[in-house]
Amino acid sequence: MKISLGAAYGMHALMFMVRHITQLPMTTANMAKAEGIPAKYLAKILHRLAAADIIKASKGAVKGYNLAKGPDQISLLDVLEAIEGKRLFNECVMKHCACGGTQANCVIYEEWIRVTRKFVDFLAHTNIESAAWNHPEHQFYKMPASKKLALSGGSRRSMSGSKIPGRKTPAGKRR
Repeated sequence: MKISLGAAYGMHALMFMVRHITQLPMTTANMAKAEGIPAKYLAKILHRLAAADIIKASKGAVKGYNLAKGPDQISLLDVLEAIEGKRLFNECVMKHCACGGTQANCVIYEEWIRVTRKFVDFLAHTNIESAAWNHPEHQFYKMPASKKLALSGGSRRSMSGSKIPGRKTPAGKRR
């Protein structure tokens, strides 16, 4: 099993919509530019998400896409199945071998089913809102080091922990 680039793009577009929910409807061009996704490719992905009633297109004076339901009601599983199809987690990775891929005669298939059920359960119980705010690129629970430095007035340090030469202290003196 491998999640396609299209599915990843779809998740990122939806997370962008959640983080900018007060600015909806959002155009394909805006989402594509903000997330670094090819606009034509994103348009195809958004069409699939709209067909699955995850998002809805707005027409008229204010064009773009809105979420079709609350972001807390859209699971990651809903998104993946809309883009990848429902068979994503139903096939054994060893489906082309001689065993025929049944639990009765293949220990790999049996384990595959156990693991994928656990993963599907995780995806089904994780909503796009939670994913949007807990994604590593968008966590706001800690301040970036550069901001801490500016507020504290301290000197910068290199990765090894030694002071970076030539930097001025808050009093304007060189260290």
